[in-house]
Amino acid sequence: MGAAYPSIFTLPHIPAPSDGVDTGTIFEQRDTEGAITDVLDSQPPALMTDGGTTLRKAEHTQFLASTFFRLPSAYVSLDASKPWLMFWTVHSLDLLGVALDQGTKDRAINTIMAYLSPAGGFAGGANNSHLPHLLPTYASVCSLAIVGNASATGGWDRVAAMRQETYDFFMRCKRPDGGFVVCDGGEIDVRGTYCLLVVATLLDIITPELVHNVDKFIAACQTYEGGFACSTWAFGVGPYDDPTESTTRAAMAEAHGGYTSCSLASHFLLSSIVPTDGAPLASLAPSFPAPIDVASAVRWSALMQGEAGEAGGFRGRSNKLVDGCYGWWVGGGFPVLETLLKREKSRQDALHADTSAKIAIVDDDGNDEWADEEAMHHLFNRVALQEYILLAAQKEPGATGGLRDKPLKRPDLYHTCNNLSGLSIAQHRLNHSPTSVAAKAAAFDDTKGLPPVNPTKPEGGWASEEERQRARRQIYASVLGWVEDEKAELVVGGSDSRVNTTMPVVNILGLRLKPFVDYFYGQA
Repeated sequence: MGAAYPSIFTLPHIPAPSDGVDTGTIFEQRDTEGAITDVLDSQPPALMTDGGTTLRKAEHTQFLASTFFRLPSAYVSLDASKPWLMFWTVHSLDLLGVALDQGTKDRAINTIMAYLSPAGGFAGGANNSHLPHLLPTYASVCSLAIVGNASATGGWDRVAAMRQETYDFFMRCKRPDGGFVVCDGGEIDVRGTYCLLVVATLLDIITPELVHNVDKFIAACQTYEGGFACSTWAFGVGPYDDPTESTTRAAMAEAHGGYTSCSLASHFLLSSIVPTDGAPLASLAPSFPAPIDVASAVRWSALMQGEAGEAGGFRGRSNKLVDGCYGWWVGGGFPVLETLLKREKSRQDALHADTSAKIAIVDDDGNDEWADEEAMHHLFNRVALQEYILLAAQKEPGATGGLRDKPLKRPDLYHTCNNLSGLSIAQHRLNHSPTSVAAKAAAFDDTKGLPPVNPTKPEGGWASEEERQRARRQIYASVLGWVEDEKAELVVGGSDSRVNTTMPVVNILGLRLKPFVDYFYGQA
């Protein structure tokens, strides 16, 4: 499997140290390690060639189908998360390569459109009984990108007709310091920021007032560990007062995998607004977006991958248990981190043009070798993550199907989707290509597109139509700028275990992303 990505079966299984102090946390850790060991001992390893343990696609498809048309009673607790149930299902089927017939797609479209709120955005359930919410808005829009189309009944036209209302909803959620409440009266959470920025990017409704101070809010969420917290704490502000632009802020809590993923993706989307060539955008601050500590985020993310005794899965916080969903929430952040590292290196090279820095890597034969950055390995163990998903996150053959958190847990739609998304990230290598971005920007036709949204204040829009078009061109080119390195594909479990390629940041297939973005930017 290569020295760069050693199998968990070739690494020592060392129990987590307790430092001689027994706590509830260490007991749970030992129980988890024991359950994983039992699973690894009871089934054949996943091999690089066909044979051994594979991804049991038929079982997982059956599991997804069993809940698609009628949910078990246990799902009643997710009544306000219906768009997520749809997204987890249709994206999982997409990753597995299962095509839906048009009748089923039409039913899915009609279901999603019932969540579209006349006040803008999507609700977590029927729009006559639920408030619009940033998180279901992301799930609904991405689901429509998967099952919808540009026809009169495909859903996209109705979303396009509601762009202004959606934008106004986003601005109602905006707070002066750059944070967003997730709904009317809701909490401020970086997950909401991520969901909003993805939707605003896809629907072509980015404005200066929408992103004002958002970069600073994201940067303030980074903790001393390197990961990101859910929100920030404002010093000197009363419990019922909104923080101002000048309020001093610090990360509110410990670093967490989900919040880190959302923060990194948000920072990436914000950085994608700024054109790489030509004059800066006058409507944005010269320092936009506010910098984050990329090296520290890389360190924290890499350290979240478990040891061989934990089957190489990811945990979401320091000293917590591994969980299959973090294959996406942490593993899915590495393509973004690699891109941000390359950008930092390019900036440093521009500052020191007389140097030709090279990055040392260790080749598979163990000999040090100087190589260009393009030859860098992934920042995490791609083989180990796949082994966790195939061996620990799958139930035994012949069971109900679906993927789970860890052994002894039950499979569910959330973990099925995020395990498969993490598996895709581990199998496929995607690079955000400056060449691809430049080509798409050059081919962009700025005479086409939907009408611009109206900012809430005259000064909240772009300084000129030329500036707006420069931003649109860059955003469009950047969101479609991911290119797969097919030579770097690495599939554990043989061809039967291969899943389709999901796009970093947005988390839908590229073949779904491009038609959707083309439609809303008028480039179809």
